[in-house]
Formats: sequence, structure tokens, C-alpha cells
Amino acid sequence: METSRCIARRSALKYIGAGLIVTSNPPPLWAARTESRESWAGFATPPIWRPLEVGTGDLLIVPAKMSGVAIEAVLDSGSGASIISKPLAAKLGMSNLEPRRINGLSGKAPVGLVRNVEVVLGGQARVLPFAVVADLGAISAAFGRPVDMLLGADVLAGGCVALDFATRRFAFEKPASFVAGPEWTALPLGHGAKQELFVLASIAGLDPVPLMLDFGSSSALILSSSYIEAHSLLAGKTVSTAALGGVEGVQIVKPFTADKVSLGALSIAAVPALALDRWTSASTLGNIGLPLLGQFDIVLDVSQGWLWLRSAPPRARLPMLKDRSGLGLAASATELTVVHVASGSPAAQAGWGVGEHVVAVNGRPIDGSYTRGLLWQWRYGQAGTRVTLKLADGTTRVLKLADYY
Repeated sequence: METSRCIARRSALKYIGAGLIVTSNPPPLWAARTESRESWAGFATPPIWRPLEVGTGDLLIVPAKMSGVAIEAVLDSGSGASIISKPLAAKLGMSNLEPRRINGLSGKAPVGLVRNVEVVLGGQARVLPFAVVADLGAISAAFGRPVDMLLGADVLAGGCVALDFATRRFAFEKPASFVAGPEWTALPLGHGAKQELFVLASIAGLDPVPLMLDFGSSSALILSSSYIEAHSLLAGKTVSTAALGGVEGVQIVKPFTADKVSLGALSIAAVPALALDRWTSASTLGNIGLPLLGQFDIVLDVSQGWLWLRSAPPRARLPMLKDRSGLGLAASATELTVVHVASGSPAAQAGWGVGEHVVAVNGRPIDGSYTRGLLWQWRYGQAGTRVTLKLADGTTRVLKLADYY
């Protein structure tokens, strides 16, 4: 089998469209929960916890090393192969890359291949037979700072990962080191034709269907348009537009709200979702992203084929926030660039256009702290909130937030 066919159905995924840079507040570290679950009983020995950053609420950023160099990496279970950014590859002197084309969510993209890459995660070293070198610019632009690498299922398969969102920490223990207690819901992992990981989930009470398990996705839920149309899931719902970017380019998709998603006996209501026309996976009908998975404590053991979920207290969950501006934005160190204006949104009604540049929000200039602080939250305020935006040409506009899908 060709190497390119062993790579998962997509590599880099980041929503740069209106309402889909899903973000959240870091929840407080409340002692009662930390004490009651400190041991995470079930591991053979107490896990070694390490810091976990939930970047703008939708990227799991962890410390790692690649070829001996310390990096900040993104955990991305939705990618079968780990992906190195072009700038990092150049820094490490990776040349003579083997040309390949990989599958994205909706098409193919040209990339390079590098062999025998050593990655250290959670103190455990793993030599990958190959890794992909690709343009992670769409992720970096939406996140507001460079993303060095995506650690895919090939790295995660080397251990058992635990994610504790309440205290912003993760552990990477040995495979088969966890035995779940009765408070955990066990979901068997499937492997698609292109090595994508999936679990069975029910949408709006329908029969369970295979959905990719995708820590690297900023959307709580993505469903193929064919599945949505077959079950009339958009009937009576307000639908807008958003721009979805990946290594294969940018496409316009339809955001809506799914009534309910069930994973085994666990259910979450009112889930933000996307309808995607060009879905390329033949083994699945959509994917489950970080905002939805962030409603739970998580243990994932790829080698053993299990995902365990435990309901997290409400204050510990990652909020599934909803954009009320209609502006799809890419962040830089000095400004926000409008990359999409959602149909029917407050921004569309106010005459905003693609290519405009915002340099300040409510009098606070855009700088390198934009995605690290709280300023980015302005787009997710309550309906009726008025936000003052200063443009690069010196003019100011007031945008009134509203629900538009």
C-alpha cells in the first residue's frame, strides 16, 4: 500500500469562518473536583500529569520534542500521520522531501514526506516511520500564533492519553495501563479505510453512525451533507455560511445547531454543527471535534481500541460557544483580517466585506496577547451587545451582536 494511502483522511483543520473559531474561557481550578479525582483511579500507577493548554478553546497544545528540539504541539487524533509545519521542517534542516498528496476533509493537498522522525511526548519517545511536512498556515492564522506540529494517531498509538480539562493537564501513560471504573462509558474505536479513528454516535435520536474522533477539529460536530439531507436534519432550522480551511484549501460550509448528540449513554443537547458537501471519508459520515469531546474527562488508548468518557461537572467543561458577529477572522500580531462574512449575520447586514482589517476592539488594540487573553471573546457575547471595532483606515464601526443561525 502506498504511504499516502496510509495517511488519515485529513491533516490540518482549522475553522477560519464566521462563528467557527470556537473559543472558551479557562474554567477555574476548583479544589473540590481536583481532590475528588486527583488519583484518576483506574491507572495501574498514578499518572504523571503535565500542563495542557486549550488554545483559544479549540486546540490541545502540549509540550513535546521533535528530533531533540522542544516544541509546542497540537494533539490531533483526526490525523493518522503527524504533521510538521514548513518553518519547523526548515529549522530542523529537513530537505529532499518525498512529494505526496494527502486527503483533506474535502479534497487532496500536496505535501512532503520525511522519514524516521523521533517524537517525545509525555516522557515517552517514539520513532515514526514517516511524518508529513505541510502548510499549517490556516491553523496558525486562526490561532494567532505559529503552530509547529500536529501529533496524530501515530503518536497517540504509542501510549494511553488522559485529558483533564478542569485542571488543564494531560498524562501520556503506557498502553493498556488503564482499567475503567463504573463511572466511565466505554466506546470501541473503529479504524476507517484510511486509518481514521471513529466511534459510533447517534444524531438527534437516529441510529448510531460512525463519526471520526478528532481532537484537532474546532467544530463540535461535522456531518456530511448527504447524511443531513437523507434525514432532513436542517428542516425548520436557520442556516448560515462559514469558511472552512485546511491543507486542501478553503470551502464554504453551512453552520447549524444539532438537537442532540449521543455517545453511548451520554448525550449533549444543542450542539453547534457544520454541513459539509464534499466529505471524502468512505468509512464515516462526519466527525466529533474538541468542543463536544471537551464536555467529558477522556482516556484514549488507541492500541487497545478504546475511548472512555466520563461526564465532567458543568464548570469543568469546554463551552461550545456560538459566534454572534458573522465575521470570520484570521489573527496576526497587529490586526484581525476578515476572511468571510456569514450570510444573514449582523456583519453582513452592516455591510462588512472580506479583506477589511480590524486593529482594535472596544478601544483595545490587537497585539500578540489577543488569543492569549480574553479579548477574543467579544464575538461570543450576548445578543444585543454592541462592540466598537476600529479599522486600519482609522474609521470605527459599531456591530450589534445577534443570533443568526
